[in-house]
Amino acid sequence: MDQKVPALCQMFNAICYNAPMRSFPPEVEEVMIGSQDRFVWEMPAFQRYERGKTWYFGLAVLAVLMIAYAVWTANFLFAFIIFLSAIILLLVGVQDPRRVLVQVGNNGIVVDGKLHLFQDIGNFAIIYQPPLSKVLYLEPKATLAQRLRLELMDQDPVELRSHLRQYLREDLDLQGEHLSDILGRLLKI
Repeated sequence: MDQKVPALCQMFNAICYNAPMRSFPPEVEEVMIGSQDRFVWEMPAFQRYERGKTWYFGLAVLAVLMIAYAVWTANFLFAFIIFLSAIILLLVGVQDPRRVLVQVGNNGIVVDGKLHLFQDIGNFAIIYQPPLSKVLYLEPKATLAQRLRLELMDQDPVELRSHLRQYLREDLDLQGEHLSDILGRLLKI
């Protein structure tokens, strides 16, 4: 039975991520992470928006209306999900984002201590429209892996772009931020 579980995990990774899971001994991975030092900066883990009393009142009214509709249609799971979502938005709204270290080198990109090798990244795009957005997007090759959104802060986008083009394909079709980022900024979530 114990031999079937790793086989199932490998099969799941092959199907969902379309890439072999690369694992290095901890000592090797630590050296690789430390050597990614061409560009190094810190960024907030998430964008924190100033929300006034009106925003919180609107959230409360929307949540109450949606919960009332869910109860009226006897969809209690939906009501529970709306309730949890509202609580999470309230809790995250008062929390200060922690600082995340970003390192770019010759083997890959390290975000908060997690190494993303260039061979696992499909492409990149830099959206530089200060002061509204200064963002580096990294699109993984894996089907179900999450797209990385990294704030550039004070990094020189021309130098960073030049460095990344040596290892990755640039997505020139992306001319602005993704819709999810625009909606998040407009809705302050």
